[in-house]
Amino acid sequence: ETVAKNILTVGAVDDVANYTGPSSVIMSDFSCWGPVDDGRIKPDIVANGVNLYSSLDGTDTQYGTLSGTSMASPSAAGTMVLLQQYYQSLNSGSPMRAATLKALVLHTADETGDATGPDYKFGWGLLNAERAAEKITEDKNDQNVLDELVLSNGGSWSRDVVCSGNSPLRVTIVWTDPPGTALSSTELNPTTPALVNDLDLRITDPASGTHYPYKLDVNNPTSAATASGENNVDNVEMVYISAPTSGTYSITVDHDGSLTDGSQNFSVVIGGIDEYTQTPGLVTLSSPSD
Repeated sequence: ETVAKNILTVGAVDDVANYTGPSSVIMSDFSCWGPVDDGRIKPDIVANGVNLYSSLDGTDTQYGTLSGTSMASPSAAGTMVLLQQYYQSLNSGSPMRAATLKALVLHTADETGDATGPDYKFGWGLLNAERAAEKITEDKNDQNVLDELVLSNGGSWSRDVVCSGNSPLRVTIVWTDPPGTALSSTELNPTTPALVNDLDLRITDPASGTHYPYKLDVNNPTSAATASGENNVDNVEMVYISAPTSGTYSITVDHDGSLTDGSQNFSVVIGGIDEYTQTPGLVTLSSPSD
């Protein structure tokens, strides 16, 4: 199912040789757009799917140029396999959770569309492999910006982070939501949220109060994303503060209702903080040989 909650739905765009801003990303004339009936954001991300050079099935050595979401999807999948491999190389072979990998690529995607934030055409943006890999490096380089956590029923998770104010503050959470109740064949265009465990992300700071995650309006699908309250539809939540002041910000994750099975794993990715425990990027060099 192309609109399932926990998968990564990939849209197709033209190749972007040099990204200079949202206008660099051109939507194909065949890629499908959201919203899902309950308002969830689909596609999740976009990747090159136009005139992509790839293998063909005529012979073992045949190649050609093809277009389609069937090209964008393997392009994204191959990129994510490499990101997983890189993460494992830095973490004793342990892989990321699926939710962590999804959070990573959505968090680091290039901005697309007519307004800041997600939309029902491009999802969360254009896949950016380099930026995603840099986030993995940053996490390994004495700054905790990738985390895999568990939220208990009735509980909450909080973390205070230090923001330098020199770059935007962005926090993303993703969780693999439990399956909901299957729909009957007579239920068409159901608007009841498919979300089972409703986690909620917010950031609080002394200067401007509480910041909420992006959400889209299913009844006004072309409108820009808002951030004025809780998102009770998506199992991807992102809070973005474009121009934070220098200081300490409090990230909180809690939930509404009850959690199925008493708990919920979730993954968090953070950008724009400055909390290195030591100077990053130092490399010990040996003396050159004669």
